Amino acid sequence: MGSWFWPDAPSRASEVNAAQLAATGASLGGHGVVDPIDGDTGWARMGSGGPRGIPLWTLEKLRAYSVNAYRANPMAKAIIDTYTSFCVGDSGVTWQADNDAVHRYVEEFWQDPRNKVGEIQPLMFRDALINGEQLLELMVGTLTGVTRFCPVAVESITEITNLHGNPLWPDKVLFRRNGTDTFRRIAAVDDHDNLRAGQALWFAPWKTTLMDVRSQPFLSTVLDQLDSYDTVLSNLVDRTALARYLVWTVKVNGDAGAVATFVRERGGLHAPPSGSIEVHNDQVEWKPQTAQTGAYEDSKAAASVLTEVAAGAGLSKVWLAEPEDANRATSQSMAEPVRRRIQGVQGVYLNHVQELVRFAVDQGVRAGRLPRLVKARNPKSGEEYEIPAAMSVRVSGPEVAAADAQISAQTLLNLATGIKTFIEHGVMTPEAAKFAARKAWEEYMGVPYVASLDSPDANADDVATHVEATQKPEATETSPLARLSPGYL
Repeated sequence: MGSWFWPDAPSRASEVNAAQLAATGASLGGHGVVDPIDGDTGWARMGSGGPRGIPLWTLEKLRAYSVNAYRANPMAKAIIDTYTSFCVGDSGVTWQADNDAVHRYVEEFWQDPRNKVGEIQPLMFRDALINGEQLLELMVGTLTGVTRFCPVAVESITEITNLHGNPLWPDKVLFRRNGTDTFRRIAAVDDHDNLRAGQALWFAPWKTTLMDVRSQPFLSTVLDQLDSYDTVLSNLVDRTALARYLVWTVKVNGDAGAVATFVRERGGLHAPPSGSIEVHNDQVEWKPQTAQTGAYEDSKAAASVLTEVAAGAGLSKVWLAEPEDANRATSQSMAEPVRRRIQGVQGVYLNHVQELVRFAVDQGVRAGRLPRLVKARNPKSGEEYEIPAAMSVRVSGPEVAAADAQISAQTLLNLATGIKTFIEHGVMTPEAAKFAARKAWEEYMGVPYVASLDSPDANADDVATHVEATQKPEATETSPLARLSPGYL
């Protein structure tokens, strides 16, 4: 990067320039840096929430390019659809409630024909990825507590204010609807009754700094690379198509008159029809001409660009294209960091959906349809305790690493066999074995231990099925392990 203090000093090529800093909001515009676009100093952006907030015009361009990329660029569509399939596809987004009354209320909200929360999850997630933000206007029935929502176009947002100036506490959102400025209070827990209240749910997951309030589209960092990849492939296709046109050079011995006579007697400069015979004497010589397509060079260039696209999108290159260049071992070694990245994105989005569901539950409490505190049961100890109604609801998504669950299940079954041998030889007491088995289960699987898992003769597929089922509302009672007899522990 060139020197900011001595801009005229000779140096190597700069990695960024002043215009790019202004476009991304990276420069400290509010601290005396000159805006190279219009020359202003000391400027601050509306709703930026900090000195490095992304300008609104840049956000709009990023959103427009992201929408266009998804609709027109197959690689961009592959990135978004891959994340959508892993994070909310397959078995879909599900929920669990530890209390029967809350369960019935959430079921009503989830299945509301005006909401269809479960059905629209792929669309909601895709919208959040492409736009980078999501604003849902919340509509609550005062007497019934019924909650419904309406998406608001994020490009219509002109300002977001913070409570007490804290960028982590977004308070109000201003947007234009039908030419009119509209304010909505962003949902948050009310300090007076500890229930969620508000008129809109704000989701801005991909911020750069703590001071940011606005987020950016998920594809922001790879839009240029996606365009370059598309350009390289398009050029290759165009040149290949042009090379299909065969060009002939015809050498006629003699002067210009001889050439003119040959063309006139032949009837023109047309190419011989395919499969025909062109008869000539030794004074005429025909040679076909072919053009180099540059396929090898373009293929290498496209592969290099795709590597950067995949890295920026957080996916393995072999997941997007060119699977023939990687064997199974290479793919598996690259899968773990990719799954971690996908799980991180999934977790951020599921928290958003969970907040929407818990907001609906709090409205049921406020309307008197649900008690403020409900009884919940600890799945490990069986102990009952009271928690706020909204906290008894959890939202989960599809298991990203299904293969890992299978491996862990087999490992635990092997451990169970070893523990059984220890008990038979008096190395461990049944009490110590029980503690070790439960500890190992929860550490490996990350789901609560249940007594039906005690059998050392359980099938690995049944254990894996139980792990997956635990993430869903039906869970333990319908698991194949629930039918197994208690084991030795």
